[in-house]
Amino acid sequence: MAPLMLTIRNSTGKGDAESQILAREGMLRAWFIRDAGRVMAEIDGLDIGWGGVQRWATTWMPPPTEGRHLDVACGYATFLAQLGWRFPAARLVGLNIDFDRPHALARPLLAEAGVTAALVQADARRMPFAADSFGSVSCFLGLQDIAIGFGEEGVRETVAEAVRVLRPGSVLALLDEFPFQRFDALLDGLPVTVIDRGERELDVRWDRHVAERAIALYAEGWVAQARVSDRAAQEQICSEVRRRLAAEMDRQLDSRGYYVPSGPVRMVVARKTWTPKARSLRPWKRETR
Repeated sequence: MAPLMLTIRNSTGKGDAESQILAREGMLRAWFIRDAGRVMAEIDGLDIGWGGVQRWATTWMPPPTEGRHLDVACGYATFLAQLGWRFPAARLVGLNIDFDRPHALARPLLAEAGVTAALVQADARRMPFAADSFGSVSCFLGLQDIAIGFGEEGVRETVAEAVRVLRPGSVLALLDEFPFQRFDALLDGLPVTVIDRGERELDVRWDRHVAERAIALYAEGWVAQARVSDRAAQEQICSEVRRRLAAEMDRQLDSRGYYVPSGPVRMVVARKTWTPKARSLRPWKRETR
């Protein structure tokens, strides 16, 4: 299948640009789930756009127009694709701890999306970049995976590294399911000032049949992220995660008749504070919506 060829022109209105991004999502999703059955297509298809949250995030966050933009723990690179569609002039870099197994899809996915990004394989807790080397940084749902594999200390190290490689005056956008208080605790003591925050529910409604299959897959993914080799420990983790997710599924199905597998996703935008020798940049202001 040929890469997506749609183009977003600066002359189009916001609505036109949004409709074109939606079309790109649909085409990329069709490619992503091309060999899947009905249930797996619904589950795997969520990764493209993650229930509308990625489109919301790229309209909410400051545009990555100052130097290179780093996306930390980029995984399949779906958020990089979304950034490339929204900001076609952005110079994108994705960092992930591996690009094998499921994450081997990152490069072909970006090619299919028509987005150019440099992919760097490295541990987010020890980024191979100089200080002050990026004009903006993001992390979309990567911190929760780091928490599974490396604990809260690993998350703290990752956030500190993201701030270290960010240029003074530039912004960091963190998106995850964490409560805002947890984000605040992670940023506490770092040279940043929170300038914005928001949250968004996923636009997805699953029935029990799809939800039960998704829960089994998510539990297996949790085990992979936990990075434990002992078989008994793997089985215990899988069982505990499935039990917890199943309880949440039952609660949602009983209360509202459908299951939303994640969320809400919360975003915190923080600006790295000035250093005495830092040059002045124009403050970013959100458009009135």
